[in-house]
Amino acid sequence: MENKAYNSTFKAQLFIYYMMSVVIPLFVVKNFTHEPSTGKHLLYVIGFTIIILSALFSNKKITIKYSYVHLAALGFGITAILSLISVSAENPQYFRYSLDVALFALFVVLTSFYISKEFDTRLKIEFAMFFFIIGAFVVAIDALLNYYAGFDLFLGKVGAPFQRASARSTIGNPNFVSDYMGLTIPMIIYFLVNPYPLKKVVKSRMGIILLKSSMLLFLAPMIAAVFVAETRTVMTGILLGNLLFIIVYLLLSRKFQHEEDPALVKLSRIFIVAALVLAIVLSILYLTPSPLTGKGKLNITRRLEYVLTSSKSWKERFSAWLNSIYQWIDPSHPSRIIFGTGIGTFQLYHLLYSPYVIQERPDYTVVWNNFKRTHNDYVQALSETGILGFSMVVLFLIFMVSRYFRTMLRLKNKTDILMYGAFGAAIFSLAMHTMFEFPLHMQPNLMAGVFIMSITMGTYFNDDLKELQISRTALAIPFVILSGTIIFLKTTAYLGEGFFRKGQVAQQYYYAYAREAIKRNPVAIKNKLKDLENYRGEFAYLKNVGNYYAAREKELRSKFGGLSQVEFLKAIESERKKEFDAIRANLMRELQTAEALQSKTRAYYNRAVDYFERSYRIYPVFGKPLWYLAAFGIKPERVYSLSSDKEKVIQTLMGEDPYAALIVDEFKGDLRVIPLPERNIRTVPFKEFVKAHKEKLTELSDKLYLSFLAQIQAVLDSIDYYESSMIFFSERQTPKIVGGLYKKVYEELKRYGSFLLVREKLYSDTIDLADLLMQIERFENYAKTQMYYWYDLAVTLLPGTWNRYSDWEGIYGEYMTAVVSVGGDTTAVSNRILEIAKKHAFACEGMWEGGYYGIPDDTLGIALKYAGNLKEKHQKEYERFMRELSEIYHGVYVKTKEGLSKFRSEELKKRAEKFIELYEKISTN
Repeated sequence: MENKAYNSTFKAQLFIYYMMSVVIPLFVVKNFTHEPSTGKHLLYVIGFTIIILSALFSNKKITIKYSYVHLAALGFGITAILSLISVSAENPQYFRYSLDVALFALFVVLTSFYISKEFDTRLKIEFAMFFFIIGAFVVAIDALLNYYAGFDLFLGKVGAPFQRASARSTIGNPNFVSDYMGLTIPMIIYFLVNPYPLKKVVKSRMGIILLKSSMLLFLAPMIAAVFVAETRTVMTGILLGNLLFIIVYLLLSRKFQHEEDPALVKLSRIFIVAALVLAIVLSILYLTPSPLTGKGKLNITRRLEYVLTSSKSWKERFSAWLNSIYQWIDPSHPSRIIFGTGIGTFQLYHLLYSPYVIQERPDYTVVWNNFKRTHNDYVQALSETGILGFSMVVLFLIFMVSRYFRTMLRLKNKTDILMYGAFGAAIFSLAMHTMFEFPLHMQPNLMAGVFIMSITMGTYFNDDLKELQISRTALAIPFVILSGTIIFLKTTAYLGEGFFRKGQVAQQYYYAYAREAIKRNPVAIKNKLKDLENYRGEFAYLKNVGNYYAAREKELRSKFGGLSQVEFLKAIESERKKEFDAIRANLMRELQTAEALQSKTRAYYNRAVDYFERSYRIYPVFGKPLWYLAAFGIKPERVYSLSSDKEKVIQTLMGEDPYAALIVDEFKGDLRVIPLPERNIRTVPFKEFVKAHKEKLTELSDKLYLSFLAQIQAVLDSIDYYESSMIFFSERQTPKIVGGLYKKVYEELKRYGSFLLVREKLYSDTIDLADLLMQIERFENYAKTQMYYWYDLAVTLLPGTWNRYSDWEGIYGEYMTAVVSVGGDTTAVSNRILEIAKKHAFACEGMWEGGYYGIPDDTLGIALKYAGNLKEKHQKEYERFMRELSEIYHGVYVKTKEGLSKFRSEELKKRAEKFIELYEKISTN
């Protein structure tokens, strides 16, 4: 019987799981891993597909054991799929991403059924715990290397030492590294307290000492990793969870006595004391200035004080939670109440609902963060899966907590109470952290959490589980379809993200070489060489001995003054030639370097573009490659290529340039969800004209300067890529960038229209340009309208938060300057400037309410300059404008005056004083 239990512990299926528990937390690939969990998800699915198919083929009849906890979890998996109803209706092009998340959620639930049933002996559970601990130990060591040396075991150099963000290890974020420690440290405590760990394998006293010593060794870096990660909720969760575990264990285990060697019980107590001393020593070292804290660079006490004393820390989370709720209760989409927004959609919609949050709570203007998760999985479940999904989560928690305590009170020996209590401590830490972060989105944390909860609800501890027998065929067919679909989705996701990461690396090299290439212009160097060879300009002194002597007389007399006249002239000539040859050799080296740099720049440009294109083709719901392609589409490497290639110019104007091939032609979802100005994205305004006159335009390409028009089309292609990316990817900069690009299109079309108007009569016999001029004028107006739309969207979606994103403070001034620049109907321009001023004033007031500064000195200055021009021609409009301007800025004027004494920065104080002075002038007048 004992051998049978031992052999079943090491059967192939479980051995695969043991290996997964070590490999998955550590799996990252240098320069290929983007989101750390994507590849880990794939390994989890592949591993469990092999495990479950092996189990199915080994048995004709499959017995499934379950409780209400399992059914509630399964219910959530099903509601995750039902949430796709919202995605298919509102943003069908994003459906594949949500499908990936939903199917994976269901798959994970199915693996919990397997774990609950298969881990039916203490030895199996202990072996799994042991392998989880090994993986966590390596993660902790890697996190410490990251933190103290800026070096990663798997990725190499990752950052600067003593930076909290560096302690990310292979998990993906310091918060989740510490969370993983919170899940595995109670397992170590189990091995230290239990006198007989791995009883059927480790039988000698020396073996037990070695096992416990290794656990003590593992514990040290894991505790240290929790400290360097500085995750407040995890620290609190670990402390409270393990204290509760110890108290419950001491209370419940008093009625049971260990039946075996008292010496081993005593040995365990020694190791417990050693672990306690270790924890106390590390706590002292990390809570006081020491070499481990970089002499105070790591300050856990200050960080804990901040969360208790600073409202910003809490508001940041509340802002995201409220955002999630607004997404759920959006009256435009009533079905969301039942089905949610769709699983995996928060990351796409978060920015779009920030105006609702800030409108209700202006002080949240300061705390907005570019979160891709709600930072509360309970709220995110409500938002993304609706009442259906949230009810399953609530039922799951109720059933699990109820069963946990009922089972705990029924346990019959100390070891089981110890293990069950350790798992309870881990669950408590995870549940607490899940209220403020999203650890279950990280595959290692998810895998450990599912293991722990499945065991606590499984057959080993619960002998009253319900049973269901089903034929393997009835299970195998749907399982193969499910797992095959997920493997395809996860493989494409991993490869897509991988090539995107390679594109990012190539992009970094591109920018590095481009910066150096700018410093060395090959054309300028070639011109210098020509000047040298023709003895022109700065090299005229090298033309002959006389010129050279005149330029270097003092130096030459000093060097060759003792020579005869003939020898002196020979020496001068020799020096002239030497200097000529040295300058020429140096210029040739510079030219060679410059050309090599340009070649490298072009090569990395092409490589980056190729990787981004490959990424999107493989995984077409990943919007980031489109965003980067948008930026690369207006780089010199593409724009300059349109100046010499006539065929490419025509191709670009007809919208057939291969570079633009991945632009999404049309958005097929709801424009109230993705705020595009119209469904049609692809913009090729001159296509029909070019198509109708292709041959003549090719002939006149240089004379009509069509390459300039093609460069404008290149900008439009870039805009289209940015718009396409919005279907899949939320980025705060997109509306601002697109607004600026449309301003550029407007200005360049104005220039080209004027240029073409002059040439219209010159080529009237060859081609009628009136139609093209009319299209240009029409598109100028379109570009102006689009510019207004996108700039307005930028300041609507993100009114403030320049305390975090300093580049954002100038957005209102940029928008207002653009409005003045493009001009138009006086009343319309005045109203738009006033509207911008109103939005800026609101944002500034919100910043003041949030405890930061808001000084609209730039927009007030621009508005007053505009008013000065207005006064000369439109007196009544000027008076109305100034009156409304005074009303708009009054509130922020009061707050700025009140806050003047609080400024520490002289620069900000001067800005505030300038704003106050400007305002008081207009209010007095």
